[in-house]
Amino acid sequence: MCFKNPLCQVLCLVITVILYRGATAECDSNSNGSDGALNVQQMDDSNQNLRKITDKIMASQSGVEKQLANIKEVSYETRTGLDPPSCAMLNINETGTYSIRPAGVVAPFLVLCDFQDNFNLGGGWTVFQRRIDGAVNFYRNWTMYKNGFGDVNGEHWLGLEKLHLMTRSGRHEMLVTLEDHEGRSAYAHYESFQIGSEAEKYKLTVGGYSGTAGDALSVHDEEKFTTFDQDNDAEDDYDGDDEEDDYNCAKKYNGAWWFNACYDSHLNGKYRRKGEHLYSGVAWNSWKGKKYSLKSSKMMLRRRSG
Repeated sequence: MCFKNPLCQVLCLVITVILYRGATAECDSNSNGSDGALNVQQMDDSNQNLRKITDKIMASQSGVEKQLANIKEVSYETRTGLDPPSCAMLNINETGTYSIRPAGVVAPFLVLCDFQDNFNLGGGWTVFQRRIDGAVNFYRNWTMYKNGFGDVNGEHWLGLEKLHLMTRSGRHEMLVTLEDHEGRSAYAHYESFQIGSEAEKYKLTVGGYSGTAGDALSVHDEEKFTTFDQDNDAEDDYDGDDEEDDYNCAKKYNGAWWFNACYDSHLNGKYRRKGEHLYSGVAWNSWKGKKYSLKSSKMMLRRRSG
């Protein structure tokens, strides 16, 4: 039945109003002398009825709007039968682990989706690096950094290959959130973020900084990724003799990063407790200096609209 559909109800009520106004106008045109008082009463009754009809229209419109909102909130999986390509496509506002499948990827994989309004930048972020307590060793080889390690519910590195697949098409932004051992927080937001292929040694492309932590990543722009077993930093010949040597920033600073002889930031360094001031820690130089090892860090990406 049409009357069970809120949209149909609105249309029917609009037609009723039009017909009712026509009948009222005809009645008014036929009024004269002795019938004046009666017609005034009829018009008052008509206005009251019209207000009632208008209220019904508004109520029906509200019902239609709610139904449309519910349709919009149906999950990506329900609408398409597929895992969403990113956290931002989930239409969910609860932080947690979800399965995503970026375009061109055969098998979906689990990620931590952050829906908190981090520093007024909104939610829908895909977390790809997290340090919170030192439970996971980040001094890993190339293969481990390529494929990822750790637990997405705790400390983890999502994997360079996944980062490449997620950022190879479209425009993406990155958010880095940091916390020190005194409970202070800061952030670095980058308007553009992309990771190259393995053939490109997962080269970092980043730019458009804003935030409160200072820009400690732009110096690593266009740098290749380095691990202790694969040195891709062309600028790490520290002895100045222009000959190949065994100076590897990943080895020296117990981690892996897009080193540039060596670093201005290094969030994959060795996790250190409060008071341990060494260069090989979890560092963001422009905020706390290279010898201050942070309590926590989180690196996240999100596809940009438009």
